[in-house]
Amino acid sequence: MKKAIKIFGIILLVIAALIVTTFFVLSHVLKSALGDNWEDFSKFFTMQSGENLPPLENVEQRTIDVKFINKDGVVEARPIRLYLPEQVQQPMPLVYVPHYEMAEDSAELRRYLAKGWAVASPTAFDNAYNGELTDDDLVFNNAALYALRHMEEFDRQRLALIGGSAGGYTTLMLGALQMGNCAAIATAPISNIYFNFYQYFPAAEKLENTPFFLALVTGAFAPIMDNFPDKGDTARWEALSPVGVADCFSNPLIVVHVTSDILVPIDQTTREFTYDHEGDTMPEGFSTRLPADNPGVLGRSLADELPAELTRIEHIPLTNPDEDSILPYDSEKPFNLNIYDDGPTQATGSHKASTGTGILDDTAFVEEMFSRSLAKTELLMPGKLLLLLERYQGSSVQLPAHEGVDDTVYGSLTVYRQEVIEELGQWAENHSLSELDTAMRKAIANAEESGGYLTAWEEIKSALE
Repeated sequence: MKKAIKIFGIILLVIAALIVTTFFVLSHVLKSALGDNWEDFSKFFTMQSGENLPPLENVEQRTIDVKFINKDGVVEARPIRLYLPEQVQQPMPLVYVPHYEMAEDSAELRRYLAKGWAVASPTAFDNAYNGELTDDDLVFNNAALYALRHMEEFDRQRLALIGGSAGGYTTLMLGALQMGNCAAIATAPISNIYFNFYQYFPAAEKLENTPFFLALVTGAFAPIMDNFPDKGDTARWEALSPVGVADCFSNPLIVVHVTSDILVPIDQTTREFTYDHEGDTMPEGFSTRLPADNPGVLGRSLADELPAELTRIEHIPLTNPDEDSILPYDSEKPFNLNIYDDGPTQATGSHKASTGTGILDDTAFVEEMFSRSLAKTELLMPGKLLLLLERYQGSSVQLPAHEGVDDTVYGSLTVYRQEVIEELGQWAENHSLSELDTAMRKAIANAEESGGYLTAWEEIKSALE
């Protein structure tokens, strides 16, 4: 008996030693790869920078629950965290950071608050939300934006969206689906989910040695495929990919992407600066290139789909990753694509291969757009107008409408109709109903199908008069 206990004890010690060794090795690999970002692993993937910062002062923190109807027709609630700088006149400008949480120790948060802007983001983030990126999480983030716009603390004429990676995807989708945003910044955004999740991630998982950071994230996004039961449904892939709704962006937008990104290959943003070879650490034969023969617009980049006359693309060599810089943009162009070049894709990288302490300050762009306000920044895009009419009718692919669940909750057809009336009413207030009517009728006349658009618009216009 004693001998058996002794053997059992030895086995436990061996198991414990293996666990400790595995943890040490993993920690060493992570620390070596992340460098100065090791202290906050999550920020490395959410595109936020962290520092050892003191507690916030003169800032009110508040948590509110946002209700929405999920894909199963059940009312669900998720929390969002609000940071409101004290001694700032209300209503105040608001930055909404979708999908991922912007934590208290985020350097970006400190910069926004110092400008007198409130900041809101989801909190209590669950990794399962990555797998719901195109359905429940998308509805929730639209619901959060709807709730924030109805809070008297915030200025509806000055609202900006800022997100990175999967949050960059949500930033782009919110920009396509919603009016009422006067600025947006998307860093390393997933703009083609067909490529990133249906083609690229599965190909990476089949490798004998999947690049480390790529292996860490592929599984979390796999449930997205459940939202596409028919993998050949090109229209659905396009409707839920920013590249497929690029003609619906109506607010000034900056996209930031790094050439070496292995998690979100840069071809989705533009092919112009993609290297013709992979980095020397990449698995042989593995490609990060977007296939040009993908169906529909799913073989095209975001740059291909944005109107050329409204778009600026700039190539920026990343020579010193420790150097601070200001995010450049052309204030006369609503769509700015900044491509930072740190070489070809490397297996040791993540959203970029280079690591450093340099801060990219984006506040100048947001500040200028806030100074212009919504009345001078928002465009009337025909594609956006048709999307709003589809939501009003209850036929939106991105935001499915529910009836008979709870007509007071976001996701119900009743709330969607009210939202559309409010958004278009705000534009008419900033400009004129006559101008809106002209633009809407032109968009409807040029639509491929009538789709009941005119009837829906007549109802909306009647509510606005």
